[in-house]
Amino acid sequence: MAGKKEKQAFGQMAIVGVLVVVVIGAAFWVGKLTTELKLLKSEKVEGGAQQPEITEAAELTSDQWQKLLVNPAATQGEEGARVTMVEFTDYQCPFCKRAFEQTYPELVKKYIDAGKMRYVVRDLPLSFHQNAKPAALAARCAGEQGKYWQMHDQLFKNQDQWVNLSQLGETFKSYARQLGLNQNQFGSCFDEEKYNGVIEADLALANQLGATGTPTFFINGRSLVGAQPLAAFESVIEEELKK
Repeated sequence: MAGKKEKQAFGQMAIVGVLVVVVIGAAFWVGKLTTELKLLKSEKVEGGAQQPEITEAAELTSDQWQKLLVNPAATQGEEGARVTMVEFTDYQCPFCKRAFEQTYPELVKKYIDAGKMRYVVRDLPLSFHQNAKPAALAARCAGEQGKYWQMHDQLFKNQDQWVNLSQLGETFKSYARQLGLNQNQFGSCFDEEKYNGVIEADLALANQLGATGTPTFFINGRSLVGAQPLAAFESVIEEELKK
């Protein structure tokens, strides 16, 4: 009898053990799915809610288009290229990071390095991204020492490291050290917010053009909003190259 009871007890314990494993596993997957759904919802809110569409920026006058090309944060590619693409970016924006990782490298290889397109960057740090403007300042301060693009890449590649920090100075200054920048010059530039005025000017210009979300691109005056697939960019660029 004792042996039978022991077997029954063991069997019950085994069943309980299996149920515990099942419950833990289910909880894990539910939590994972919930996190992913929250992330997707957050990205939609930060990036502009609706799936963006390719639209003709007919509202841009010649004067407005020329303003986009004056005093940008940085440029890449030949000045005389037949196509110019202007991007309003936010270093804290998840869609901007996605465009940087998935689309930008292909555009560099296919169009910018080939001399077919000039790439112009302007700042649009959104108000609900508290670390976006300091990141833009860091990029511009690196730019005055000839390392804008290196800092630009560093900020996007390491976005997860600094996006939620309350004190950014040491982190961005460590990036500057890694890039071999003059520490005193970079530190003074960043701490004094030297380029705050031009960043605010970019914000005002974006507002005038109706660019309220990031990333927003203007390709020869045609707007493309959001982290669109490469094919969307290729379609507009190829059309412009044929003109």
